Amino acid sequence: MLSLSVAFLALSAHASPIFSRDDGTLVTTAQGAVQGTLVTPTVRQWLGIPYAAPPTGTSRFAAPQPAPSWSSTLSASAFGNSCPSVLDTEFLTIIGLLQQQESIAYDEDCLNLNIWAPATSRPQGGAVMLWVYGGGDMFGSSNTPYYSGTTFVEDHDDLVIVTFNYRMDIFGFPNAPQQLTNVGLLDLDAAIQWVYANIAAFGGDPERITIFGESAGALAVDAYAFSHPTDTVVKGIIAESGTAQLTSILQIGSTSPSETNSSWNTVANALGCGTAGDAAQLACMQAVPWQTLLSEVVSGGESFTPYPDGQTIFSDVSTRSSNGEFLKVPFLVGNNANEGDIFAVAFEEGDFGNTIPVATTVLSDAVTEVVFLCPASKAANDRTNAGVATWRYRFEGVYLDATNNNADLRAFHTVEVPMVFGTYNLSTFSYAPVSNEIALSAWMQSAWVTFAQNPVSGLSSYGWTQYSTNILSSTIARLGNSDNPSGATYSPPIDFDVGCGAVNALTPYVIDLIDDLGSIF
Repeated sequence: MLSLSVAFLALSAHASPIFSRDDGTLVTTAQGAVQGTLVTPTVRQWLGIPYAAPPTGTSRFAAPQPAPSWSSTLSASAFGNSCPSVLDTEFLTIIGLLQQQESIAYDEDCLNLNIWAPATSRPQGGAVMLWVYGGGDMFGSSNTPYYSGTTFVEDHDDLVIVTFNYRMDIFGFPNAPQQLTNVGLLDLDAAIQWVYANIAAFGGDPERITIFGESAGALAVDAYAFSHPTDTVVKGIIAESGTAQLTSILQIGSTSPSETNSSWNTVANALGCGTAGDAAQLACMQAVPWQTLLSEVVSGGESFTPYPDGQTIFSDVSTRSSNGEFLKVPFLVGNNANEGDIFAVAFEEGDFGNTIPVATTVLSDAVTEVVFLCPASKAANDRTNAGVATWRYRFEGVYLDATNNNADLRAFHTVEVPMVFGTYNLSTFSYAPVSNEIALSAWMQSAWVTFAQNPVSGLSSYGWTQYSTNILSSTIARLGNSDNPSGATYSPPIDFDVGCGAVNALTPYVIDLIDDLGSIF
């Protein structure tokens, strides 16, 4: 779910002398002191802490570097800059976030994070959940109301929530022949390492870190498992509506970055940097003001997404998954019942001014199965076959405050995020949450927290049985199903996965449709 430019002061400008306080909001990190706030009587909050150096100048398109130190106390009472974004206006309008995302401050100096932790009067040393937002790697920001960690921490002991910004579009996934690494995914690595080194000072346990994300964020956390198969820092992974296999399913990287008509060379040529693909071209692109660079990407309609660089994304990820070549930590994965609704509606309303009911459903179902359902099934099966403790869900809840009473929207892509964060009450639409929605949100949030607190067996004690590859075993949690709208019912894989065997034949046709839809994850 979310993500143009607004001038904003550098984060370092927030540094100023601050008198010591006794509420636990003044914390010392490896880079210096940070002053947060007591956002509720039981929750401490820090916003906009740099976790890496500004990726500007010659550091543009490069791997993130360690955050610089500061001598004065850093004020962490306001969100830092968000990374430059190509906002999907149709998508953001449908979910009610366009105005908010247009109003926040964007700048290339954007590698910062936010922390919510229990007040010092509560137990410390909590499990850590690090959130990765979605947005198709084109837009998104940790400065999004639905991603606030306040409710998470207020309602659960033994928990710390972290969110962060990472580079997107051409800034994070330049696909430049001189530098093919997906630096936006390396930003996740940097955030994880910063959290591991510093989170104890905020009341978190560095030995209990779970990474969780949705859509492109889910792709990122799953991709982390493939690029870090022997990692010892991350202890659990939650992937909502996305897996690493999206890169191969969506044929990402099918155009060589060195081709003259690649997105990189097209933008570079338009900006006077040529198509040589040499060091001079890269230096030229690093010198272009970021606003000019982003404007050219938008006006030219070019797309920049993760490339199979052999370091963060692998072209043979499906085979690697089948062979168990990934980080073997507990895995929670799932998708929404009608993921494709929002893409079909955005496409039809954008191109035709309204939707075509039957066409909407057919297109939505195809996208849901090819892009979300079957990859989640394969990921769950491969993890289980490798002996990894795995849980799988299917979200089915439909609520007016999420759909804005749009009959074409059911359990669509991104709709579960406010349920997980307990932020559904922040909807901008004029519908109040209903009792079943409130109860289901509490159930889901507690389930996610239980997983993070004890990834190996926590959910089993919660009443949710580990996923089984036995197609008749009822281990898929159906969340918000009419049989139990405030909790979970359980069904076997055969109820949903029977069509996945035919997906390979359908995929090329669905991919053609996706090309017309534009951003899909």
